[in-house]
Amino acid sequence: MSDMDLVAYINEENKRRKRRRVVLTKLYFESFVLGIAYLSTRRAPRDLGSFSDDEEKNIHRKYLLKGMYDGAEVTCYDQLRLTKRNFHDLCTMLRERAGLHDSVYVSVEEKVALFLLVVGYGIKMRILRGTYKRSLWTIITHFDDVLTAILSLTGEFIKLPDPSTQPPDDYKWKWFGNALGALDGCHVDVCVPVCDQGRYRNRKQAISTNMLGVVDWNMKFMYVLPGWEGSASDSRVLRDAMRLSRQDAFVVPQGMTLPLGNSFLLCIIVS
Repeated sequence: MSDMDLVAYINEENKRRKRRRVVLTKLYFESFVLGIAYLSTRRAPRDLGSFSDDEEKNIHRKYLLKGMYDGAEVTCYDQLRLTKRNFHDLCTMLRERAGLHDSVYVSVEEKVALFLLVVGYGIKMRILRGTYKRSLWTIITHFDDVLTAILSLTGEFIKLPDPSTQPPDDYKWKWFGNALGALDGCHVDVCVPVCDQGRYRNRKQAISTNMLGVVDWNMKFMYVLPGWEGSASDSRVLRDAMRLSRQDAFVVPQGMTLPLGNSFLLCIIVS
């Protein structure tokens, strides 16, 4: 056998070995896949009952809420801005006096806790949705329920000052002996639709609402009228506030005067 024939024989043998390895590898892979498929058909399906997403969400939610208002005193105060006793007293009061009650899936305590997180720290409701695994609709609905319940109790806790309060015993107030207090207007920036911005644009070209405020001698608010467009004059807002047909009209007691801010042109004197 010549050298050329020997080289050709070796090359041919290498090709045959390579083809054999490819065939064996293919057969091994096919056998492996068939074995996996066979075992998967014989394996009993996993019981997903113990891995319910709803149960896990409920456990997670209860853990967070219980730790917040039934855990350490400092935790409750830091997160809800109330002590544990004050929190539970508030929940009891809303149940007994305001008619707030547990729903099928949400307790009064959870409703009040989520409400306090929003009003106390300005936490977005979408953040609460992700943290406490509640739908956005559920959070908004129960927030409105708690807000309505608290507003229904305002008459029991918010008392208007006595309009007959005498001025402080100070010489600088002696010229205002029969005065009730003082009032002025304040512009508060607001966001309104483009179609309404013309009515809310004030004389400084800012988009605002004109709010009327009345305070007594101790700078405590006696009356507030919000909602007027920024383009409305202070005198127009005042006339609307004193319109007797209003259910919440501002009435100056007989025999008293009301010093006005520099934005008002006329004084009010009621004899």
